[in-house]
Amino acid sequence: MRAVGQSIEIARAAGIDVEKTRVLAIVISTVLAGFGQIIYLQNIGTMNTYNSHEQIGMFSIAALLIGGASAVKASIPNAITGIILFHLMFIISPVAGKELMGSAQIGEYFRVFISYGIIALVLVMHEWRRERERRGGAI
Repeated sequence: MRAVGQSIEIARAAGIDVEKTRVLAIVISTVLAGFGQIIYLQNIGTMNTYNSHEQIGMFSIAALLIGGASAVKASIPNAITGIILFHLMFIISPVAGKELMGSAQIGEYFRVFISYGIIALVLVMHEWRRERERRGGAI
């Protein structure tokens, strides 16, 4: 799969059945995505299967950015760290809201605010860094 992903022509020249490998990769990624969606639905606490896919993008981006990824580069350790930290926010925020404000819903609002805030902050920092690099300044 790695050879096909890097160069289809070279993989064909090496004798790899490119089409079969591509179909296999799509099947594997779809099955893993299905399992991921089930786990996501279970962890969020709702079985809103018709439009929950619209929410997963924001959560995925926030988890990656919390894990230390940048707007340009992300790695598997960033994703795993982000998933752990992001799920801890789901566990801790209602408890913190209940203890601090007397309402668990306040913790949920705080969690959503933090998620969107992290995405916005990283994108602003990325654009700021790109602008400095264009001008030739050091970071």
